[in-house]
Amino acid sequence: MAFTTLILDAPAPPLLFEEVDQCLELGLVVTLNLHYFTDKDCIKRHYGGRIGYAEINCHDEPAFIDAVRQAGGYSVFKTRLNIPLGQALIRAAASPALATPLCAIAQAGAGTNHIDRQACERHGVTILSTPGSNAVAVAEYVVAQALFLSRDLDAYNTQTHNGHWSKGSLAPGRECSELTLGLVGTGSIAQQVARKAGALGIKVIATGSERFTEQMARSLELERRQTLGQLLSEADIVSIHVPLTPQTRGLFGAAEFAQMRRGSILINTARGGIVDEYQLAAFMTEFPGHVKAVAIDTFALEKDQFNSPLTGIPNAQLTPHIAGNTATAIRTASRRIIDQIHRLSTVATGKA
Repeated sequence: MAFTTLILDAPAPPLLFEEVDQCLELGLVVTLNLHYFTDKDCIKRHYGGRIGYAEINCHDEPAFIDAVRQAGGYSVFKTRLNIPLGQALIRAAASPALATPLCAIAQAGAGTNHIDRQACERHGVTILSTPGSNAVAVAEYVVAQALFLSRDLDAYNTQTHNGHWSKGSLAPGRECSELTLGLVGTGSIAQQVARKAGALGIKVIATGSERFTEQMARSLELERRQTLGQLLSEADIVSIHVPLTPQTRGLFGAAEFAQMRRGSILINTARGGIVDEYQLAAFMTEFPGHVKAVAIDTFALEKDQFNSPLTGIPNAQLTPHIAGNTATAIRTASRRIIDQIHRLSTVATGKA
């Protein structure tokens, strides 16, 4: 049985070439989805017949299923952009009637909540991922937004563009040593944020998993808080770093915003759905200045379905899920996931 990898959403060249070249060097059989590229002919000229090609809109599930069936299936779906991979697709792709049933979904990144885990378990599909591969990139985004928003730079920029010399229109900003950053979650990204913020002299407090020990907290020079309420009452900046689960969905709503300090900042680079966007937009409209500003990088609805009540809300910095989007982070995740696919292929084909 052939072991084939369908790359659903590769990065643009030159990172694309690095990714595919690594696959070929490892002897992997690759089909590249060209749907999301503009210069498809250039890619085809570059690789010729060394790889296969597909044209799949992965957000159109019926068309995706049809394309997989027509191709006779693929061993692995490799993805990086959180394409929804649901029950119907997984069931169809893992069907033993296909020449090459799906055996793994390989996510170049940490988050896998866009993959139907129960469907994978039912149909024997392994989920691969690369936790921590974009931790530095996301941490840098968090610190950059924390400094940008705490100094009101967007407001000053807007007023200056409008011809207003507004130096005295806002309260003077605070220096790093005067700020307290509260981390909700204590995983690899949160730990990177703690290191970078601490290096700037920002006080860091955190609440999260019991697995994050006092010894680990001391090594990062941060202080633990037992409850979310305690953290919200102390933090000038709150940054969210928990996965989206039934327990964390809607974790931040009107009650939590009210507990935050007046003039505080909220940053979410974790997952959409953890912050109730409708309640946040309503709260910022009804109580202007209580939450001074927000930086939201992940949304309940993203990509082609993007729609958020936060659009148009003053002091809401909205970015399209790009906190981890650096060349180094993409390259690191790609290399790690392809190595995992290669190891899986050696076992599946008996070449180990």
